[in-house]
Amino acid sequence: MLYGIVSGLHASAMCAALLVLVANELLLVWARRGQQGPARIAIFANRFAGVLISAGILAGIVVVFLGGWSLLTPWLVASLVLVGLLVALERKLVRPWSMQAQPMLRGAISATEVKAFAGNKRALVGRIGMIMLFALIVVLMVTKPELNPFV
Repeated sequence: MLYGIVSGLHASAMCAALLVLVANELLLVWARRGQQGPARIAIFANRFAGVLISAGILAGIVVVFLGGWSLLTPWLVASLVLVGLLVALERKLVRPWSMQAQPMLRGAISATEVKAFAGNKRALVGRIGMIMLFALIVVLMVTKPELNPFV
């Protein structure tokens, strides 16, 4: 019973995080027109996605131990590598961009600055890369393929 609850929490948090990240991108498309409201919501959505990801990862670790799975299970190793890449991508490309959001959250930013913020190409590449990695992780978690090349 505990396994089912934690597994459901893990899956729900990770899928919700993926949906929030996609919604974030849609809000930023709107913000590229210079509108502060969608840009602010996108910043909060980005933070909320981070909380969901953390909760999902923590629940996933608990699920691995409750399920008695080996940490060397091929799909799990591949997923952990992808999570590491996702974290590195977020820290390198997305976090510096999101740190620039503080003036926007206080309302002290012009429409031109909102356009520049929302249109940052480096951050866009990072965010799209995160969504793609995240989707691949979800696929691995759902399908749990046998990735052993020696079979």
